[in-house]
Amino acid sequence: MVRPLILIGSTDSDYFLLLEHILEAAGFDTVFGKSVEEIVHLGAECNPHTILLDSWSGSLSASTACVELKNDPRTAGISTIALIGPGAENQYVDLLKAGIDESFVRPVAPSKLLEFLRTRTRQNGRFFTKMNADGALFYAGIELNLETHRVKRNGVDIHLGSIEFKLLRHLMRNHERVCGRGDLIANAWPPNIHVEPRTVNVHIGRLRKALSLEGAPDLIRTVRSAGYALDGDSVIRTPADSNEIST
Repeated sequence: MVRPLILIGSTDSDYFLLLEHILEAAGFDTVFGKSVEEIVHLGAECNPHTILLDSWSGSLSASTACVELKNDPRTAGISTIALIGPGAENQYVDLLKAGIDESFVRPVAPSKLLEFLRTRTRQNGRFFTKMNADGALFYAGIELNLETHRVKRNGVDIHLGSIEFKLLRHLMRNHERVCGRGDLIANAWPPNIHVEPRTVNVHIGRLRKALSLEGAPDLIRTVRSAGYALDGDSVIRTPADSNEIST
C-alpha cells in the first residue's frame, strides 16, 4: 500500500528537511512547496493526505494558502495544519477564518504532530502502510523489517524473540482484525508442534511488554473467547515527547 503523503508548505528549507526526517521515519512520504501557488498546485496534483503550512517562515501566507486550498474543489477536502509562531494570536484568528483544520505553535513535540496525522490517516482508512522497497511493515508507529527482523516503535529499537516477532508480523499483516489463537499458532510456531492456548497468552503478554517501552500505549486488543487484534484506533494518545521541532 502507498505511504500517506504530507505536503509541507514552507520557505525554510532546513525546517522542511527536519520535518521530512521525522515524518518519513514514522511511515509518511513528503513533498515540499515554497509558495502559495506551488502549494495549491501540488495539493491538486499529488492529492496529499495532509498539508502542513508553516506560517513562521518568511513571506509565506498560510492563511492565504488555506483559503485557496479550501476554495479549490480539488483540495477542499484535504486536512490542513498550520504551524505558527508563539504569541501570534492574529495569525491564529486569520487561520480560523481561512478554514484551517488544526494549528500547532512552534516548537511542537513530534509525538503531538504525529498523533494528529495518524488519527487523520486512520479516519481515512490509510493508517497501515507497507514499504515494498525496504520489505517493511508500518502500523501505529511500529516498524517491522521483514528482511533484517528488526523492530522499532516510535524510532526506538524493540528486541523480540522469534515467536514474538512472528506474532507481531501476523498481527500487523491483519491489523484491526481479530486473530484467533489457532491462527496465531499456525503463523508463529513450527508445524506439528502442540501449543496450548495459554502459551499464546504468555507470548502475547511478552509482546505487549516489549512494545510498551516508556509507557507507550498498548495496541494489542484482547477479544474475549476470540483472540487478539492489533488496533491503533484504541490509542488515545502517544507518549509525550521531550524533543520539540523548533528549528
